[in-house]
Order: sequence, then C-alpha cells, then structure tokens
Amino acid sequence: MPSLLSLAKPPLGPVRDPIDPDVSARIDVLRAILIGLIVLCHGGRWIGGSVPLASPVVTFVLAMINQGLDCAVIPLFFAISGFLLLRKLEATPAAYGRLLRGKVIAIGVPLLIFNGIWIAWLLGVGSIPFFASKSFVLNAGIVQKLLGIGTPPLNYPLWFLRDLLFVFAATPLFLVFFRWLPLGGLVLLGLWWFLGAPDQDYSLPGFFFAFYAGGLLVRMRVNLRDTAGWDRYVLPLFAGFLVVLGLQPWLGLDAPAQAGLNKAYQIVGVAAFWCISRQRWVKGSRMLHRMAAMSFFVFLTHEPTVSVSQALLMRVWQPASTLGQLVAYPAVGLAAIVGLSLLGWGLALYVPRLFSVLTGAPLRLRFAKPSPEPRVRAGDGPAASEPAKR
Repeated sequence: MPSLLSLAKPPLGPVRDPIDPDVSARIDVLRAILIGLIVLCHGGRWIGGSVPLASPVVTFVLAMINQGLDCAVIPLFFAISGFLLLRKLEATPAAYGRLLRGKVIAIGVPLLIFNGIWIAWLLGVGSIPFFASKSFVLNAGIVQKLLGIGTPPLNYPLWFLRDLLFVFAATPLFLVFFRWLPLGGLVLLGLWWFLGAPDQDYSLPGFFFAFYAGGLLVRMRVNLRDTAGWDRYVLPLFAGFLVVLGLQPWLGLDAPAQAGLNKAYQIVGVAAFWCISRQRWVKGSRMLHRMAAMSFFVFLTHEPTVSVSQALLMRVWQPASTLGQLVAYPAVGLAAIVGLSLLGWGLALYVPRLFSVLTGAPLRLRFAKPSPEPRVRAGDGPAASEPAKR
C-alpha cells in the first residue's frame, strides 16, 4: 500500500479521470444537508436571542448544534469546492482567467442580486424585522454593504460567497504548492490558520486550508469511496467533541482557547460528515438529492425569509418551556426550506431564464451549444419522453 509521502510526491498534476459515482452522490447529498443546517441555525436565532433560554438543557442542545454541528459546515463546503475545482485546474494564465470569469458570474452575480434587492427594499420601503433597517445601510455605506467590503454583506449569509471569491483568486498559490511542496503547503496553511487568527473560528486562512486540503486529496488520488474503516475512529471522536462543545457555556474558555477547540473540531467534523454520507440511507436518499438541486437557491433566499418568519411567529408564540423551545428552534428553518424549495422548483419550471440569472447561470446557458431535440417516432411509447424528462 503506498505511503502518504509517496502519494504526495511532487509534482501533483491535474486529475482527468471522472469522479467516482459514489463520491459524487455523497457530495450531492451533503450539499442538501449542509445548506439545511445553515438555514436551521439562522431560523432558530430567535430562541436565545429574542426569547430567553428556558433551561440548561436548551442551552446545552443549542450550543452543541450552533457551536458543534454547524461549525463544520463552512469548512466542509470549502473542502468540497477545492476537491471539485482544483482537480483539473491547469497552471496557465488562460485557465486562471476562465476560472475567475466563470466564478464571478456564478457567484458574484447572485451576491449582487440578493444584496441589491434588499438594499433597494430598505431604502425604498422600510425596515425588515430581525434583518436590517434603512439607517443601518446608510451608516455602514451602500457600496460597502452591497459588496461586503470591510463589513459583512447586507444579506449576511452571503459573506460565504464573498470569501469564496477571495479563495478562488488565490488558486495560483495552491498550484505552486502542488508543483513543489504538496504536504508542506498543507502544513503552512494549517499553521497560518491556527496561529494567524488565534481567536477566530472562521477566517480566510482557515478557508484556504480547507480548500487546499480538498484539492490535495483529489490530486493525491486518495480513495474517498471506501471509508468504512474511518468510522471506528472518527465518529466516537466526533460525538465526544459535540458533548464538549455543548458544555462550552460552562467551561469559561477564553477566546483563543475556544477558537482552538473549535478549529480542532472542524477537522474532525469534516471527516465525520463524510463518514455519515457513506450510509446507504443518506447517499441513496431521493429526497436529499432533490433538495440538493435547490440548495443554492434556498441558501440565497433564506434571508430575510427566516427573519420575517421569526418576527411573525413571535407575535403568537414565545415558547417558555424546554420542550417548546426545542420544538420551536428548527420550526422556522424547516418551513423556509420547504417553502423556498417549492418556490425554486416553480421558478425553474415556469421561468427558467429568471431562475438561471438568480442562481448565477446565465452565461453558461447563453454560450452553451443547444443540444438537438430528440426525435419522437410514433409508437415509441412512454420511453420516448425520457430524454425530455432528463
């Protein structure tokens, strides 16, 4: 069996083999799961924010979710992005130019649209409860809030898209590491992450580390399909971390110690989610695969949807019991996921061009060569409609 050092022997060139179907299916369902966790977290902010926590049990459970489960979501997204983008990327100016041009459209356009819409609403109509106000935008600066310059974008979850663009811009650095120092690059980026931002859970160094790690795995041709052997080590460690993170409110850790704990957990959490995704009932779930198709649209639109929903729900329900709060925490997020998924499917079905623009796909569609329509002959039966369905 080859050693890690032999697998990482430079240079690590592009991988042109197709992605293993099992790995592709697991990435697909993880998109749905991770976006769902983000929406549930943001949808539950009112419990503990506007409604005081009812008991230590609620405090523990919410800390375990918010500081535990959800904290592995963003690093895993960056790792998946690195896996998919760096596998074939060539170290040429032309390839780099195509990358930036494509990502500015696919990510930058939605970032501008879903910031610009709500900035215009705040300036022209008025405040959105639990989300933002006109004075907030004017004080921070319209351009700054539109682009997320020196401040989170107005639609705060979209900071992820802004930072993803920064990571894409740094891909020449990753290609240099692949050429000369594959494992050393990972070590350097890891040290930068832990030492360069010692009191921050999330930071650009951490995103660089996760993105590069994903690309390194694919270029080293690590077998990510057969990972059953990971379970006995990763999953118990993952469970232990979740318990410790749930106890954080009582541990009295200072900011650097808490950030260090969370960073160590993020590495384990990324591996744990990958282990969980290999389960047949997860990677084979039709519901999750269908949700994955709408996951980006749900991410783009879940704010201010969940903020408005929280404000409306609080008028009629402010749970004060432990059970009530544990039920209320995911309620808004689940409703948003279902409603926005249905909205997305409706737009994709009836106004596909608008849906493409909103989700950053217009140029890809515009420059793609149209595929010929399949010819349907009389007597072909139900099978004749299958190409159209696909």
